[in-house]
Amino acid sequence: MRSVPLMFFFALAMVPTVFGSIFFPFFPLNTFAPFLAIVFYIAAFPRALWIALGCGLILDLLSSEFHFGVHAITLVTTTFFLYHQKRHFFEDKPIAISLLTILISSVATVIQLLYIPLFDRGISFSAVSFLTDVIVLPCVDGIYGFLWFTCPMRLYIHLKKKPLEDES
Repeated sequence: MRSVPLMFFFALAMVPTVFGSIFFPFFPLNTFAPFLAIVFYIAAFPRALWIALGCGLILDLLSSEFHFGVHAITLVTTTFFLYHQKRHFFEDKPIAISLLTILISSVATVIQLLYIPLFDRGISFSAVSFLTDVIVLPCVDGIYGFLWFTCPMRLYIHLKKKPLEDES
């Protein structure tokens, strides 16, 4: 994982961040959750906090759902609380990024539900919406993390290891 540049993963995260609402308008993804899971493995704690802040600011700039800064403070707080939990997920396992993505997405949703009434208008939610937002959608984010981040990462590593053969 460390052999793959962080910008590769950032580019992978930006595509659904920018175009996700166009192609999947009724299917909200936490697009930076898998990227943050990878950042937890690659970057030191202070750098991970700065990257989380940058990701949150990008989300704040691209959305008009909440007041500016809610996404940023949510991702920074999530990174602060979960960064050191990476030791429970083995880096070499393909499913580790997906499981850490589920955890990040779930915690970020709960933190955002706590921050929204503080900084923005209150939102109403029921037990069904809480279950959907905190359990079901993070599992979808985990699948998205596996398909959109882990598989291309494995392909990148495989292609990098394989020497280019001369066709002559």
